[in-house]
Amino acid sequence: MKKIYLTLLAITATLTSVVAQTVPTCSLNPTFISSNKIGVWPDSATNFISGTVGVPYVQNLTVKVPKDTTVTFHFCFNKFVISTPSTITNYNFPPGLMIGSSSTITANGIINGAPSLLFPGGANNCASIYGTPTTAGSYTLQISVQPWVTQSFGACPVPANISGGSGSLVATQFLKYYIINISAPAGVQEIGKDKMGLYQNQPNPFSSITDIKFYVEGEDDATITVYNALGSIVHQQTVKTILGDNKVTFNASNLSSGTYIYSLKYKNAVVTKRMMVINN
Repeated sequence: MKKIYLTLLAITATLTSVVAQTVPTCSLNPTFISSNKIGVWPDSATNFISGTVGVPYVQNLTVKVPKDTTVTFHFCFNKFVISTPSTITNYNFPPGLMIGSSSTITANGIINGAPSLLFPGGANNCASIYGTPTTAGSYTLQISVQPWVTQSFGACPVPANISGGSGSLVATQFLKYYIINISAPAGVQEIGKDKMGLYQNQPNPFSSITDIKFYVEGEDDATITVYNALGSIVHQQTVKTILGDNKVTFNASNLSSGTYIYSLKYKNAVVTKRMMVINN
């Protein structure tokens, strides 16, 4: 039975809530659902998609938990619970990512400071790793998985009994083989040991308000300067940065239509881009 459990525990790619974001609607992978496989899709061999700093990320997960198993005795699977190991922060997700599910039955509160998910026995469910990554790197996830079972001499209940501490905890396993790679944003350049990058303003073209976003790997002063076509400064703002993505909102409602240059100065480096103002 232990061997079966360990196979099933590979289930747990289940995985991200940085609080102000909406959990995306997840979906079941039809090929995986129609197969005779159980556990999670994508599996450890396929692994998770890569992401880019500043670009919204969503990894859909399909989870199949069996109803029962018989090894000498007949056992019903009540639930599989995943949570963050006590020594790890938020499953070791890349900063900015979180786990959640659009299926309310899988909500399991906060355990070790991060969202936990519960998957009922005998059911197919889905979840999402989502958010906007802020820091480049390769992140090996760490997940605690706990299967709960009840010995039965008849048919297993449908739906499974997931309440409270129902059933017996089989074992706790820690999965450490799922990886998410996050690349630095396009246009990032080295500044000594740090990196910086300036994104295209959004929206662009625009008539009044636009957001100028940039990426830095440090906490220091950064200056955003906007120039008109003649090279005159029409706006300048210095901000204290945070590690990762930063944003400055620029109001151009008093400017004439035309092309403007905006620059980011951080430490000893300067990068520039163009923006288009369209005012009547």
